[in-house]
Amino acid sequence: MSVVIKPTVSNIINLWFGADTPIRQYRIKLNPDLWVACQNIDQDFCPPSKIQQTENYRKSDKVAFAKAVQEQLGYIAGSNDN
Repeated sequence: MSVVIKPTVSNIINLWFGADTPIRQYRIKLNPDLWVACQNIDQDFCPPSKIQQTENYRKSDKVAFAKAVQEQLGYIAGSNDN
């Protein structure tokens, strides 16, 4: 069973900010390009709320992070890819 995921905002948020579980680790393993993009963005990301602790990010911060990852990947999001 393949778990290659589309780089939608929701999928990126779940992958990067989700709880560390075996399923998440499996998704990371099957989506190395997406994971590397998340790591690259995380190095210099400044959230709109200016909150520094990732665990305290607001939803808008997570969405901004995911959109930055999409931009790095060159992903053109459709209108229903929230």
